[in-house]
Formats: sequence, structure tokens, C-alpha cells
Amino acid sequence: MASEWEDSELPRGIVALLEEPRALSDIAERLEVTDARVLWYLQKLRDTGRVVEDAGVWRRTAAGAQLAESPAPEKRAWTELPGASAQDYVQAYADAAAGMFGTGFVQDMGEHAGRVPRERVAEFHERLLSLVGEYFAPDKVDRAASPKYGFRWVLTPVDLHPLDD
Repeated sequence: MASEWEDSELPRGIVALLEEPRALSDIAERLEVTDARVLWYLQKLRDTGRVVEDAGVWRRTAAGAQLAESPAPEKRAWTELPGASAQDYVQAYADAAAGMFGTGFVQDMGEHAGRVPRERVAEFHERLLSLVGEYFAPDKVDRAASPKYGFRWVLTPVDLHPLDD
């Protein structure tokens, strides 16, 4: 049975790059992820006999080559959202497609990631909370306005901290 980490694309990307022996920093740079994340996967791949390391250089084994050549698991058609968020999201798109909001509604989503310094993330967080308060605080909403809008968000690290910091 495959473990959860094997379902990720990153282990396949790592063993695919190891068609030629490479150093940790080279793998991380080519995959555009932190060396800490690559090292974590390399250790798991080593524990399962898919890669070996010698003097700081990693290479794949026959089992690693098999993983690199195996088909990736089928991706889910949508990102799993927490219960109410998923229900609201799916229902709103169905309602919009059916014309239930007319033409004067706003609907948007997005996903963004970047290596932002901790201080700037803290600033973004404070500004976001300020905007939410400015537009969605109980004393700022118009109970007669239609439709009612919901705003849900997640701010979280999506990669491990680099090893050299």
C-alpha cells in the first residue's frame, strides 16, 4: 500500500532528477523547493531503498527508477475545502450558472504563494484582518443587501524552512 508521501509529485520529481547523481542543493534548486523539504523526501526515499547517498551526492536505485517511471496517482478534480466552505463554493457556482444572482455579483478565488519575509507576512496578516473588519464587521454590513457574501481564507506556510538559515 502506498504511503501518503508517495502520492506527492515531489518524490517522483526527485528520483527523476537523480537519473544523474546530484547534490541536495542542486535538486532543491531545480525543483524550486527548499533544501529542507527535499532532504525530508530524500530521507524517506532512502529509508524505502529508492535512493542512496554517498559523500553528499544522491543517486537513485532501481526501485527509485521504478518510482520515477510509475504513473502518478490520479489527481482530485478540486481542492478539498472544509465542510461549509466546500458546500458554499459549489452551491454558489451552481447558483451563478443558473442566473440566480443576476449579472451584478462578484465571485472570485485565487491561489498565491511566494517566499515572503516573515515581517511582510505579519504585515499582510494585519492588513487582511483590517480589511475583513472594515467590510464584514457586524456594524459595517447592510442586512438588507443581497446577495450575502462569504469570505474564507487560509494563510499558511506551504514549504519547509531552508536548511541554511
